Amino acid sequence: MITAREAVVAAFEDHEGESLTRKQILDAVKANPEFEGSVRTLNEVIYRSDLLKRVSKGLYVLPAENAVSDEEKLRHELRELKASTNRDRSREVLDERLLDRVTSAYAGLKPVYKPAPRPKASGRTPHRFVLLWSDLHAAEVVEPEAIGGLNGFDWDIMLRRHDRLSESIFSFRDTRQYEVEGLHIFGLGDMVTGDIHDELRVTNEVTLVECVTQLAKDMAVWVERLVPEFPWIQIDCVHGNHGRRSKKPQFKQSYDNWDWLFYKILQSELAQYDSITLNAPRSATHAVQVFDETVLLWHGDGVPTNMPGVPWGGITRRTKELLQTHAALGRQIKHFAVGHYHEPNVVANRLILMNGSVKGPDEYSLARFGGGAGATQVLHTFHPRHGLTDSSYIDLSGIQ
Repeated sequence: MITAREAVVAAFEDHEGESLTRKQILDAVKANPEFEGSVRTLNEVIYRSDLLKRVSKGLYVLPAENAVSDEEKLRHELRELKASTNRDRSREVLDERLLDRVTSAYAGLKPVYKPAPRPKASGRTPHRFVLLWSDLHAAEVVEPEAIGGLNGFDWDIMLRRHDRLSESIFSFRDTRQYEVEGLHIFGLGDMVTGDIHDELRVTNEVTLVECVTQLAKDMAVWVERLVPEFPWIQIDCVHGNHGRRSKKPQFKQSYDNWDWLFYKILQSELAQYDSITLNAPRSATHAVQVFDETVLLWHGDGVPTNMPGVPWGGITRRTKELLQTHAALGRQIKHFAVGHYHEPNVVANRLILMNGSVKGPDEYSLARFGGGAGATQVLHTFHPRHGLTDSSYIDLSGIQ
């Protein structure tokens, strides 16, 4: 037994695919012994399915195999639209049901949270500022034309950037809603650019002796500008690699360094102020207390790497080793304050506090790394119980 559709196809095959009238189709199908359907079914096949294609008045043909009629496409599109409309409507109904349930449940709820009362302004805990101060590279000259205008640097620019630095410190202090009881300054080295490279000896603005003595005079005036603004100022220092007096890095007596000499002259210049303390140990690292937390100052050089920029893997490994070494001696290091890389950042869950530079990018950083961070110094804020609570990046690059 065959279906009406199959009977119609067989009728056209018997007539070798020629055009047939409706009566010819009906007669051929009825004459087919394998078809036992009704006339009504056959009419549906002819008029309501997409099996036949009308070619002229009263004549029909079978469409080419796999051909899709315009009517079929329209019906298919209509079915898709109806299905899409039904789905959208179903989602809307579901959303409304869900909203009704949530609204009903919400109506019976009461808040559990009760905000703690805010302390009065007079009872707010005093904080401390910690300024990372490093990589001045005093006496170096960076010609803007040599690096496509990315930066310019000389002695005058260095001093004007220090003006911006002190103004920013005052601005941060004035906008805080709590008292800032004192200022730590961490001198992290490379205060002078030195002459460890032959090209620096040729291009530096002044000789090393002139650089160290004039820098101490100028920076003493800069620190004096801070004195009336803070009850006390504590300056703790480590020397960098650019100030060394030897061509290659030395590990014995590493304080034989122009940075260290600068710190000592600066200490002498500021000795008249009882509110200022300056510590410049001979060690390449220096542990400092900020409230109850210990910060280890370290210039950051000497980390082996084959990567450009900051060797984060090497820095992380070195700080881990330093943590273990100090822990064995009963000293728990909370943070490392690091210079050298000229890339301001706070990484490793606030373990490593990386400073920028006052100099900014130069010919070396452009040729070696394609650029470099703009002149930046970082100001941190410490709370006596919560430790480090804020890190502010002070942009100095606009002064050229």
